[in-house]
Amino acid sequence: MQPDRPLIAEDAEQSLLGALMRTPDLCEVIGAKLAVQDFYFEDHQALYALILGCHSKGVVPDAVSLADVKPELPSGAMTLVYAAEIAMNVVSSANARHFAKIVMDRAKARRLHDLGDKLMAMAITPGLINDQYAEAQALVMGLNAEEDAPDVVTMREALGPVFEDMQDRLDGKQFVGQDFGLEDLDKIVRMLRPGNLAIIAGRPGTGKTVLGMNLADRVAIRRNGGSLVFSLEMSKTELARRSLAAEAGVRQDWIESGEAAKYKDSKIRMEAAVAKLSTADIRICDKGALTFSRICSIARFQHRAKPLDVIVVDYLSMIATDPNSKLQNRNLELGSYTRGFKALAKELKLPIVVLAQLNRGIENRADPKPRMSDLRDSGEIEQDADVIIMAHRDKDSEAGQNGLTEIDVVKVRHAKPDGCTLQFQGEFARFVNAAPRRYDETPPEPEKPRKASVRSMFNSQGRA
Repeated sequence: MQPDRPLIAEDAEQSLLGALMRTPDLCEVIGAKLAVQDFYFEDHQALYALILGCHSKGVVPDAVSLADVKPELPSGAMTLVYAAEIAMNVVSSANARHFAKIVMDRAKARRLHDLGDKLMAMAITPGLINDQYAEAQALVMGLNAEEDAPDVVTMREALGPVFEDMQDRLDGKQFVGQDFGLEDLDKIVRMLRPGNLAIIAGRPGTGKTVLGMNLADRVAIRRNGGSLVFSLEMSKTELARRSLAAEAGVRQDWIESGEAAKYKDSKIRMEAAVAKLSTADIRICDKGALTFSRICSIARFQHRAKPLDVIVVDYLSMIATDPNSKLQNRNLELGSYTRGFKALAKELKLPIVVLAQLNRGIENRADPKPRMSDLRDSGEIEQDADVIIMAHRDKDSEAGQNGLTEIDVVKVRHAKPDGCTLQFQGEFARFVNAAPRRYDETPPEPEKPRKASVRSMFNSQGRA
């Protein structure tokens, strides 16, 4: 049966090569979009590369010039004869762009056909089906990520979006990226931008998860955006409790014990928080032992279903080793994850925040303040990340016991690294600016003894 769309367009390839030889200036436009590998025939690939090469050197790419550079084509045909024949058969170069589109479309069709073969082979190959699904989705999304935009643009073309974004920001139409809502920290980081990979690192108990979750909540509630949180250690219930405490300003232990529902003030604040959290686009995946490929698969699916604005991964060392991984060294494996997260951030055009542990050796140093070299398991994080934030709280000092936390932004590509101090309110699962107003921790007297109802507080908001 003859296919409706052939995978090869020999006439279009020859016509395009002839048009480029006839009108060399077209090399500037077509050469920026069409790759050598987009041609099916090796002789055509070789001729196309020769034409672009001659034009870039200011040499007219006629048959004689091409033959002077490479007398013989891969098939053994004489360059002079074949190039002259192609040029002679092309009367006009007016349809060159149309020919280029045909060549490009057929190349994409061949890649799609090859992908189908790979998927069929994968389906009958033994292995974990979920991992194979993730790999298949990555292959398909790899095709989607290909764009028809040119690989190279002029500085004038690059400057256009800069001024458009500037005007939009002046008009209040859009933000550069995502902020933490913490004045001192935001002055240093100056927004987590689309395509950024940010690392938040610290020893256990310093507030890494709190800082990451506060960001996810802020993006969804204050910015009306979409947040996806991968919690590889904590359950969705624990994260939800923390978010409720942070948004309502009600102690976590009161929420856990149910005491918060007895008092009018805390009950009103929780009802207001539930109204915001229930309608906010905050998505949580708390499945354990997720592989990196599975995380990427879920992220791509969620972003495609409804666009996301930030992804938080808690945390790096908890990502499970892929059974098919060929990397024997854990450091190299985690390094591949940070490179992968950076690539995913660029692909989805949003910031990805990954939490990471610091080495235990930091606790035995005279100066326990974290350094870049303290990042656990991977020395490649420094290279891959756009922003690295380190949280440190000296639990032996009075300031540390009161929640004062040193935040060192040790790397930020688009600004100057610096440090600040934030107030960690562990009871409310949140960070605030240093020396803020805090809620009175002394519980008020109950209005009257009664049986508290907490389900109605949530049910009244619906299950959005």
